[in-house]
Amino acid sequence: MDLDWITTQRYTRRGALGVGGGIGLAALLAACGGGDDGGEVAGGSGTLDATTEPGGPIEIFEWAGYEAKEMWANYLAGPYATDSPLKFTFLENDQQALAKVASGYNPDIIHPCVAYTKDWQAAGLIQPWDTSLLPDYEGIPAGIREGGMLDGKVYHVAFDVGFSTLTYRADKIPITTEEESWSVLLDPAYKQKIGIFSDDVAIIKIGALINWGEPKDPNVLTTEEIQAAKETMIKAKPQIRNFWGSQTDTINDFVNGNLWATYTWPDGYYKIKNHPKMKDVDVRYMSPKEGRLAWVCGFVLNANSKQPARAHEAVAAANTPAVAAWLTDAFQYGGAQQNGVTDLIKNKELITAFSLDDPSAFEPPRAWFEKPLDNRKEYVDAATEVKAA
Repeated sequence: MDLDWITTQRYTRRGALGVGGGIGLAALLAACGGGDDGGEVAGGSGTLDATTEPGGPIEIFEWAGYEAKEMWANYLAGPYATDSPLKFTFLENDQQALAKVASGYNPDIIHPCVAYTKDWQAAGLIQPWDTSLLPDYEGIPAGIREGGMLDGKVYHVAFDVGFSTLTYRADKIPITTEEESWSVLLDPAYKQKIGIFSDDVAIIKIGALINWGEPKDPNVLTTEEIQAAKETMIKAKPQIRNFWGSQTDTINDFVNGNLWATYTWPDGYYKIKNHPKMKDVDVRYMSPKEGRLAWVCGFVLNANSKQPARAHEAVAAANTPAVAAWLTDAFQYGGAQQNGVTDLIKNKELITAFSLDDPSAFEPPRAWFEKPLDNRKEYVDAATEVKAA
């Protein structure tokens, strides 16, 4: 089989820092010629025909590591794998991917996170998916997939999900499960002992959750709430050793004793907990009373794809229970696809560790999935002030 694989050392899925707000939407629109919403998929539901498409590689702009053959096995065993082999190029972060496609790069499928879906659509870069061609689409819970729907159409098919919260040492931060809260960032007992991801939006969301002291949706902050969150995170800075850009770096800081708590994704927690230096240390993955932050990333379809039906075939191959189980076993991430997945996961410890058998853990008020933000720039500007303070 003539498959155009690009071999690479695995790159942490969300390990590159996306500089929120660094690319203006107006510039994107100018680069790609306007704000058309992409229209219907190739004439509407049921009109796509993979047999009539021209062939040639299906190019996927993907996170490194997700080119693994296990993820695309059904496509590789299907009728178009030879005529339309999968070709992978690798993106660095959401902003870089958006800018590159707006500048003229035309992969068939891109794998951004859901918070940027509205930007992709407004720039006319993507078209809706025909979910009738994605047999397992309904296995994605509504709460996970809703951020990818715009104007009643599905522009983003969720694939990978995960919590964003604090991994902490219970021997150094002696709180009960009921006392778990983002407000530990304000406790002077933990001066210079906490690491926080340098994502601007996340910084402000955390500040808002601390201010409320209870579960409320941090995706819908007013200007006043954003400014109040900024002031709270400035007060938290004495406890923050660094705003990290590489999860690998913060894991190393943690296991070497420089941090007692750090913002991590599920794989970061798992790596810390299972590190030899953490043997016999009570490491916990916080479920704050205000709710965890959570992310969801997935697939969008290029508005200019010449093979949209075969692109659907590829995404249908990835959106299956078997692939979702593989994702958890391989990367410790949750699959957006959740229909019968827990039975297929080999490492059953991960099911408990990340509440994969508890649907309520992935819903408000226990988790706040990221969503498109009309006022993202306000979050970014406020977080910039926090870092500079």
